[in-house]
Amino acid sequence: MDIIRKNNGLLPSFFGNFESDLFNDERLDRFTNVAVNIKECDDDFVIEMAIPGVKKENINIEIDGNKLIVSAETSYETDETKDRYTRREFSYGSFTRSFTLPREVDVDKINASSNDGVLNISIPKPDSKKKKVKKITLK
Repeated sequence: MDIIRKNNGLLPSFFGNFESDLFNDERLDRFTNVAVNIKECDDDFVIEMAIPGVKKENINIEIDGNKLIVSAETSYETDETKDRYTRREFSYGSFTRSFTLPREVDVDKINASSNDGVLNISIPKPDSKKKKVKKITLK
């Protein structure tokens, strides 16, 4: 059973910030709303996802048609009979993010790596989309 406290803002709460610190459950959004950066390089696109604490074996990356789907699950378990918590933010979480790929992408050349809590996915550009620079010599 969860304790829910609401203040309509007309009168200050008796608990003040203590109430928001103790009963606020922002941790639920922390893992479901994974931060993503997408950058375009000359030869590829790189997707960077912040997933601290997620083990590689819990990350799932798959291609379905022209969709790149990234999902993961993580959990933290402890024996609560031994410890007396006043605040507990470690918990179970999961997320799924999907990205639309250009139709010309060679899906066999997509690479992924994880380092220091950041998942990096490299999506090579099709040859037709790569920048071609031609140097012209003066006569």
